[in-house]
Amino acid sequence: MKKTILMMALLAVTTATWAQQHKPREERGRHKHPNITEMISDLSSDQKQALKGITQESKARVKKLRSQQKAVRDSIATFMERDGDQSATLHPLFDREARLQSLISREMYATKVRVDEVLTPAQRQQVKEKCKKRERRK
Repeated sequence: MKKTILMMALLAVTTATWAQQHKPREERGRHKHPNITEMISDLSSDQKQALKGITQESKARVKKLRSQQKAVRDSIATFMERDGDQSATLHPLFDREARLQSLISREMYATKVRVDEVLTPAQRQQVKEKCKKRERRK
């Protein structure tokens, strides 16, 4: 019974992941946040340069982590299709996928902290307000 529930849960996660990855490109990008430099009207050239560096570094790290996560998800999908108990292989893969997601979340938070250090309090408030407006539109 436990194996059946686990298999159903994993199948649901795998299906949702596959569906997200196979949406038309224009739908996948719809929820991306705008570039921080586009959200704030009064950035100095030093701030723009600092923010550009921060976001480029973060995007590179997140891209690498997401690539690793995709490889793990592909492995999970492969083992899910096999007959028999694949727990010995799948359980460590599930753990690895969860760790990668955690690292992605941590990276995104670290980027937010670094961005906040560059912005003035008024600029941070401006970003918060624009993000709230964006959320209301969804």
